[in-house]
Formats: sequence, C-alpha cells, structure tokens
Amino acid sequence: MALEALNHAGAMKTNLIVILNDNEMSISKNVGGISLFLSRARTRKVYTASNKYVKKVVNTLLPKGSNRVIRFIRKIKYSIKQLLIPNMLFEDIGFKYLGPIDGHDIEKVENILKLSKELEGPILIHVVTKKGKGYKPAEENPDKFHSASNFDVETGESKKEKQIDYSKVFGDKLIELAKTNKNIIAITAAMKDGTGLTEFAKLFPNRFFDVGIAEQHALRISCWTC
Repeated sequence: MALEALNHAGAMKTNLIVILNDNEMSISKNVGGISLFLSRARTRKVYTASNKYVKKVVNTLLPKGSNRVIRFIRKIKYSIKQLLIPNMLFEDIGFKYLGPIDGHDIEKVENILKLSKELEGPILIHVVTKKGKGYKPAEENPDKFHSASNFDVETGESKKEKQIDYSKVFGDKLIELAKTNKNIIAITAAMKDGTGLTEFAKLFPNRFFDVGIAEQHALRISCWTC
C-alpha cells in the first residue's frame, strides 16, 4: 500500500514531503529488495544542493525559445545523476530524493526540512535512525524491545516469568507436523519471533518465508501455495 501511495504521489507532482524513517528494522530484521536498495543509498549533497541553483542559472543565461538546449542539458544531468546515484528508485518515480541523513541529529533534520520546503514537487527525505537509540539493552535486542512487558531498567531483563504462550505452542506443533509433511511451509510478515517461527526457520530454511511488513502479499502467496 505504501508503494501504491508513492506511485500515485510521484505522478501528481504536488508539493508533498515524505519522511522515510530507515532504522534497518521492521519488527524483526528488514528483508527484501527495497531494504537492500536503501542499504546501498549514499548521500549526494553536492548534487541535491546545486540542482536548484544550476536550474536558475541556465534559465537566466539561455534566451527564450532554447527548449532544445534545455532538453539536452536535462539529458546530460540525468545521465550524470545515474552515474552518481545508480538505480535511484524514488527519483525515477517522480520524487526528489534528499539524504540519507542522521535522524538523531536534530540540527541536520531541521536544515533538510527547511531545504525541502524550498523545492517543488514530491520530496522524499531518507532519515537513518537506530532502533532503541540511547538505551543499550534495546539497541542490542531491538526485536525483544519492540513490544516489551515490564522489565528491569538497569539490566533490561524481563520481570515477567516465562510461560508457555500460544506462539510457543503453535511453533512447536508446526515443527512436529512439518517433520512428517514436506508440504508444510511457514509464512510471516516480519514477525518470526512473535509468531513462534524462529525454530521452524532454523530447521526448515527452504520452507520458511519472511515477506517483511507486507501482510497483503503474505496472504496472497499463501493462497498461491495452496
């Protein structure tokens, strides 16, 4: 649904600012092609900051009616951009891409928000953050602290006694059945631990599918596998 919204917004060309909070996590660790794409993204401040200035200079220097020259310059600019920022998905679907920037640096975030307001059309700001930032136990165990029960602040250890919950029962039973039925697979939407599928994934890696936060897709491929 997020991709469908980006697709729509990129074509409308209205003034819109989208902030992508990239903490390299969904609920569990990120998976998928978009995650790989984001991990390869690099800051290109020179290109972004100079783009608007160059456009003004070109419009000032060139006489009116020089549309062919302007189109030629745009083609050169796009070619250079593709060399500097290969496979820039967001630019290609109509967004101006700013970032990535440190989302924990308030001054940088404020500055790039001010810059984005001066630009026209859809803007996507790529902000990189760390899940659990500032609290060591959460930084080291982001999955666990995504939804934590009462815990000791000093140690990060849970105060709740471990009990056999539904997820544990489900996971164990699924493993038991999968050992005798090779047609059983497991699909999760970034919830391997929360749905009790951690051990299943270890025992049957070729029959375990984590589709990330894409529940609709998880439902569809589960129907397809039937």
